[in-house]
Amino acid sequence: MYKTLLRGYIEKLKKEDVIKFISNNNYEVTEKEVDTIYFYIKNYWEDFFDNKKEIWSMLEKDVNQNTYQEIQNLFQKYQKYINF
Repeated sequence: MYKTLLRGYIEKLKKEDVIKFISNNNYEVTEKEVDTIYFYIKNYWEDFFDNKKEIWSMLEKDVNQNTYQEIQNLFQKYQKYINF
């Protein structure tokens, strides 16, 4: 059930939504990192929630260390609310 709801949300997600979330939470990321984050969310969301190490390794190479750490923190924070 949660997976279906999440899929529907992500299908409607726009880059502007990611920018708004980042801005509202006072994160500092580059424009390139915004594009990267959006790309990963749209294309690899199931891999993240399956907690596949390969996707985390790929992401770690594509964003700076502070951004990567913040993404991991957010994952930890919200993972407990969504059980696949």
